[in-house]
Amino acid sequence: MRIPILIGELELAEPIADVVLPVRRDGAPYQGARLLVRMQHIPVGYAHLSPDTLAASSVADEVWRQLGPSINARRTSHGLPVLTELAVAGLAPEASLAEEITTRPFVSVIMNTRDRPDSAVATARMLTALRYDPYEIIVVDNAPSSDQTRRAIEAEFGDDTRLRYALEPRRGSSFAKNRGVAESNGEIIAFTDDDVIVDPWWLDGIIRGFRQADDVACVTGLIPTARLDTTAQLYFDKRQAWGTAFDRRIFDLADHRDESPLYPYSAGVFGAGANFAMTKAALTNLGGFDEALGAGTRCGGGEDLEIFMRTILAGHRLVYEPSAVVAHIHRTNPGDLAKQMRTYGSGATSALTAVLLHHRRARRELPRKIVIGAIRLAKAAERTKDDASLPPGMLARERSGMLLGPWLYIRTRFRMRRAASGSDD
Repeated sequence: MRIPILIGELELAEPIADVVLPVRRDGAPYQGARLLVRMQHIPVGYAHLSPDTLAASSVADEVWRQLGPSINARRTSHGLPVLTELAVAGLAPEASLAEEITTRPFVSVIMNTRDRPDSAVATARMLTALRYDPYEIIVVDNAPSSDQTRRAIEAEFGDDTRLRYALEPRRGSSFAKNRGVAESNGEIIAFTDDDVIVDPWWLDGIIRGFRQADDVACVTGLIPTARLDTTAQLYFDKRQAWGTAFDRRIFDLADHRDESPLYPYSAGVFGAGANFAMTKAALTNLGGFDEALGAGTRCGGGEDLEIFMRTILAGHRLVYEPSAVVAHIHRTNPGDLAKQMRTYGSGATSALTAVLLHHRRARRELPRKIVIGAIRLAKAAERTKDDASLPPGMLARERSGMLLGPWLYIRTRFRMRRAASGSDD
């Protein structure tokens, strides 16, 4: 894949138009386009277009060639006739593809931020434009170095009663998430970050996920790549699988187990922290987020992975719902990516260490599964080692973080206990 690639969307219920590749400020021409194809807001898959297939008729042909079976599968599952081609006029909305949401619970949306006032305001604007009601937004400012974010949020949204600002002075995303939960009024708590593009129908998808089974405590969603402009973004896009699954899945310890031999410790299969929601009751019963984990701590991350695993181990269900869409803006330069990959590694093994220490079942199962995980990581390295267009050394950074993760978690827990007891470190 050559970059830059234009990222866009195509709604099949509307007429298909020409795809126009805009002129970039740096002068580098787009090498093609990746379109998230949707049917009445429900994602079907990606269509990858080369520069010579951007006219409306060619777009229709390519979308049909690449996604025709998936489109017909969605149609037949709703009793609609099979198509033999895709017309430029678009698909008539003969029936609704999404389960109708007749009752809408009150949702609290929590967005963590730290020292990024412009990003916080931009994401908050998208959150205030959600096509859902009723909901509230809590912007949690995590150990900021100044009051710029507070002032920016209050200046932009001071009259919007749905949004309020909260300060969490203790640094760490788990502290921030727990503060948001404490401030919330909703029966469902949705979480996102300040480096995302939020789909207007995000919360509809979240609620749809909660309706798929009994005892659903957590719903995660599709996280497509928002931009593909640099090799760093391309690497992260290839490394993570957040935006590649378009079928709903239910996870539990009974009839809905993943085929991975690592399950339920293959936390990456569940989703990621930029796009998930939990019932407030489940969060309370689970004791909230582990405050030794998360961005801003020595572990660097892992609080989302740990809560997903803990939800399954507690006997609840987790639903992956692809119609809940939040796109992620990946790091643009190799330096920032290298730091991120290290914290992804340390966060993952810190989360596994937390589960291992606190759950008897994990102590029985995890040791033998760690070997399988190491083999899988080696295979991931094989997928990118021969691609000269990608930044080198990222898997090594991730591995180094993984090796440090257990020690970082234990050290952080030790320091937290000493701080709570009033002892000197």
